[in-house]
Amino acid sequence: MQGHADSPLTAEGRRQAAAAARKLKGFDYVTSSDLSRASDTAVIIARELSVPRLAPRAGLREIDVGPWQGLTRRDIERQFPGFLDNDMRPPGYEADESVFDRVRRVLVDLTNEHHRDFTSGTGLVVTHSGVIRVMRRVLGYPDQRNHRNLEGCWFSVSDDGTLSVEESINVLRNATISNTL
Repeated sequence: MQGHADSPLTAEGRRQAAAAARKLKGFDYVTSSDLSRASDTAVIIARELSVPRLAPRAGLREIDVGPWQGLTRRDIERQFPGFLDNDMRPPGYEADESVFDRVRRVLVDLTNEHHRDFTSGTGLVVTHSGVIRVMRRVLGYPDQRNHRNLEGCWFSVSDDGTLSVEESINVLRNATISNTL
């Protein structure tokens, strides 16, 4: 579990970000979590797309996993028997509602701040799989436990700040991605 650990983007991650960027189009800007693995991905994508990269946002960080940060699944099972099998979280693990609220605030702020600066106001937000899963779950979509690198989904923000979400998209593996984005 990485959580808020600021691990760097690997060489493979850099290659994947460049490959994904070549399939993306139609974005007016890119922003990200302030954790290096996401912000470095955003830098690569923004450069490839020749669009502005906005400052990273702490509100887009991965879930704070509390005492599980840095632990493997085996470590967690040993130290917190039965928690994973029963979908339980330890004290200090950030609640879904907290994640949803902080990410929603960032998305609404981005919409309000940048809609006037860009034609469509369509931004690419680079965040983390745990965040995407929570956002989808709170909005009533099935939890997808195994998000792959550079998999995401469309979120739309209405004028009143309401979020909606569509199906997931895997940029690296979806052959029809150019028709989707």
